Amino acid sequence: MSQDFRTDTTHEAYQTARAAGHLDDGCRLCDAVTVQAFENWRIVNNRFPYDAVATTHHMLVPTRHVTEDELTTAEVAELLEIKHTALSEYDCVIESLPHNKSIPEHHHIHLVVIKDDIK
Repeated sequence: MSQDFRTDTTHEAYQTARAAGHLDDGCRLCDAVTVQAFENWRIVNNRFPYDAVATTHHMLVPTRHVTEDELTTAEVAELLEIKHTALSEYDCVIESLPHNKSIPEHHHIHLVVIKDDIK
């Protein structure tokens, strides 16, 4: 397994895409397929999931292309509501600190369902 939560295959695909600049060509969160939509947020598929530890790996993103610091009061309020009411199918909500975000210009929170053999 790679040093993160991805399988070696997924980690290699991620590194290859990064090295080729494919992750710098537009915002992959803005272009991601929507799984569920809310007023100011949407749940999207993760192109490079944490598949070594998770059976499901989605991301919660604001519909606007903004950083965490640029969220409006309404967006923050809805985020809290979503966290408390709409995420029961997930085991973990993972949020990287600003210095470690792979896409710092578009706020995102990882939503994962942990594999049974890891729980």
